[in-house]
Amino acid sequence: MDEDDIRDFLVQNPDYFQKNPELLGLIEVPHATGAAVSLVERQVSVLRDRNVDLRHRLRDLGSTAKDNDQMFADTRQLVLGLLPATTVDELEAALIRVLRDIFDIEYASLTLFEDAGEHKGSVRRVPESQLKGKLGALLVRGNAGCGALRADDFEFLFPGATLVGSAAIALIENEGKALGALSVGSSDASHYDGEMGTLFLEFAAEVIAGLLKRIDPS
Repeated sequence: MDEDDIRDFLVQNPDYFQKNPELLGLIEVPHATGAAVSLVERQVSVLRDRNVDLRHRLRDLGSTAKDNDQMFADTRQLVLGLLPATTVDELEAALIRVLRDIFDIEYASLTLFEDAGEHKGSVRRVPESQLKGKLGALLVRGNAGCGALRADDFEFLFPGATLVGSAAIALIENEGKALGALSVGSSDASHYDGEMGTLFLEFAAEVIAGLLKRIDPS
């Protein structure tokens, strides 16, 4: 009987050492340090390592679940904060307040695609072509675009903020028509980049699009 025969026998009889436990104390397995340890000790060591790995995975799962719970709670506050709005001005004020207070966003703005003279109110209204002419690279149908901005482009999105920064922009659309844009920004030019997830911003834009259909446009 050679080593292959022994290996095949053990594979076919995995309970062999359970039936012959006295043999476990006689088996030695070289440790990574060079010392000899019994098979039982080696198995305990392996199981201990696996246990540590499982604890780390469970900790990560718990952390992810906690983060998801917090995101759900924050998103809930966004929706509930916007629902009472009956005018575009009220909608903008509630939106900016929630984004800054709940999500700790440094800059935020709402822009609607209409000629500025058509309606009263404080919400900025510009032709869609004007926003596309300056920031067309960040305006993506169905998705939010992110990137660094020059000072003049940053101030266009966030009036009064003349600085080099970064921003994420989500189009507000209804039935294929672009109604405006929701923008968030940071004074850190690398904060909003192509690797950042934009699902929440896109969701917020969808909520705004739904609300714009029922509130006073003035």
